[in-house]
Amino acid sequence: MNKVNYFLFFCFIYFGINIANAVNSVDAYELIYEEREPGTDSYQVKFIVTEHYLRIDQLGDSSGYVVYDDNQHLVYSVAHNDKSVLVVPEYQYKKPDFTGAITVDYYIIPDAPTITGKSIYLYRATSSAVDKQKCLDIKLAEGLLPEVSNILMSYQKMLAGQQSHLLDATPKEYQSTCYLYDQVFNDGDYYHKGLPIQEWHSNGKSRLLLSYKKIKIDPEIFQLEQTYQKYSLD
Repeated sequence: MNKVNYFLFFCFIYFGINIANAVNSVDAYELIYEEREPGTDSYQVKFIVTEHYLRIDQLGDSSGYVVYDDNQHLVYSVAHNDKSVLVVPEYQYKKPDFTGAITVDYYIIPDAPTITGKSIYLYRATSSAVDKQKCLDIKLAEGLLPEVSNILMSYQKMLAGQQSHLLDATPKEYQSTCYLYDQVFNDGDYYHKGLPIQEWHSNGKSRLLLSYKKIKIDPEIFQLEQTYQKYSLD
C-alpha cells in the first residue's frame, strides 16, 4: 500500500469513528453549580441532564458519581473505592399538610438582571411560628430550561421519598417544622416555576449556578459499572 493509500485509509477510519460517535451522541445540558456546606470549603458540581437521565459529578473528585434514571425511577450512587452501587428505589410517601405551619412568599426581585430574558424571582418558605425561622430560600429564573427543571424536580421527589423512609431514625426533638419541610418532604415544587440559580437550605447548605450550556454527550455516561456490587438500604 503506497503512502497515498495509507493516508486515505487512516482518513476513512478517523472520519468513520467521528461519524459513529455523532450518531450515538444525544442532546444534553451541562450545569455547573458551586456548593457549600457548613464547615467545608466550597466545591463545584456538574449536572448532566437529558430527557430521561441525570448524572451528578463533583469536579476534582473521582471517587464516584450519581445517576438518576427517570424511566425506572431509580437513583444509583456509584462508589469507586469499594466498587459498589447503592440503589435507591422510589419510596411512596405522603407529604404532610404544612398549611398554617409554613408561609411561602413568591415575588419578582426588583432590579435583578434577567437571564436570557427570564426574570429572577424569590421563593421563600418561612416557619409560621413565633420566631419566623427561614426554612428555604430559592432564587430562580422563571421559565428557564423547563426540560431540565422537570428532571431535577423528579430527582428531588426521589430524595424526599428516601428521606421520609428514613425519618424514624431521626430523634423527635430534631424534627422541627423547617427540618420536615426542607430536609425531609422537600419535593421541589419550586421547579414548577423555573430553574434555581441560587439556593439556601435550613441545614446551611447553599448552591449557586455558575454556568449552563447545551452539549452533545455519549449516553454511555449513564451506564453503571457492571462489575460493581449493587446493594440497597433495605
